[in-house]
Amino acid sequence: MGIEAIAFDSAPFWSLNADAQDEAVALRWEGLGVSNAGESRLWTHWPVMRKEPQVLVGTLALTAGAALPEAPRYEPSARMLPLPDNGIAVWRELGRYVLAFTRETALLHVAVLTSRSLDVDAAFEMRDVCAALQTHGFIDEVPAIHVWTRCETDFVPQLACFFVAAGIIKEPRPDPRLPAAASGLLPTQVATLRRQQQRRQSQMLLLAAAALVYLCFFGAWWLRLQWRESGLNHADVEMTARQPEIDLVREAQAHWLEMEAAINPDLYPVELFHQIVSLLPDEGIRLKEFQIEDSRLIVSGEATTVNHALGFKDRLAACEPLQRYEWTFPVPTIREDNRAEFRAEGTLNGGAAHEGQ
Repeated sequence: MGIEAIAFDSAPFWSLNADAQDEAVALRWEGLGVSNAGESRLWTHWPVMRKEPQVLVGTLALTAGAALPEAPRYEPSARMLPLPDNGIAVWRELGRYVLAFTRETALLHVAVLTSRSLDVDAAFEMRDVCAALQTHGFIDEVPAIHVWTRCETDFVPQLACFFVAAGIIKEPRPDPRLPAAASGLLPTQVATLRRQQQRRQSQMLLLAAAALVYLCFFGAWWLRLQWRESGLNHADVEMTARQPEIDLVREAQAHWLEMEAAINPDLYPVELFHQIVSLLPDEGIRLKEFQIEDSRLIVSGEATTVNHALGFKDRLAACEPLQRYEWTFPVPTIREDNRAEFRAEGTLNGGAAHEGQ
């Protein structure tokens, strides 16, 4: 895409280091308030001529207000025209007049005239720009001026007065063509747009990868479910085939549970009562209740003192045959005559009784 000359600032200069032109150009534009942001590239440059140990560098930078659409490549319009060697070319571009200076075969400087017509005022502007370039040693005498657009009748005579040694050639503007070397320009807004597009592409790739992982995960999960369902179906068929055996086992288990309290020492009421009674001291404690309800064993009584009640609690908790019960022993109740009423409740926690089953 060709970019009009009004979108550029031109600032040729003599560089002392021919091998570090990129750094020199960057420093020059940064000193003029132009700097790249992110991946943008706001300027382009090229060597014009060498005069040891210096090199004359031509450079153009996009202005801050240049807004450009997305394009694969950007080139300054002045570099797309076959400019005359060692001369000046002037042409009309988007309603403005553009002035291009060359030294030998390379573009040196581009300027946009403030005059809106090629008249005497435009000739004065061209003289001033040329004088400024000559003051800095950028150009010598101009041998030819090529006018590639219509001009006023007083323009050429006035131009001839200022550039006595220059021939003035009026001719049509040649057709533009892409330069052999790309400028590498990349406007800031376009760089931002491309970065956003790359980010969106990365996000789409991540989403696609996540979707693929999702499909793989749930595909594997579905296959595992199918495999487990097949296993369950097989187990169900096998269990159905063995149902008579299972019924016999359940019937035997039911008979055992009915007889367990009579044949299992861990649950035999007489044995339990014997264990409880063996914990009683010779005097000081009287049992008032001994009760078995399902898996609960309840013992309550009366002690002459609180210490007797607490001593019975300690012996009950330390009794090894009764360790299969989880005991709770609320604080004894003290009566007016200092006697203590106590209650202990043990819950079968599945130890020896369940192992016996």
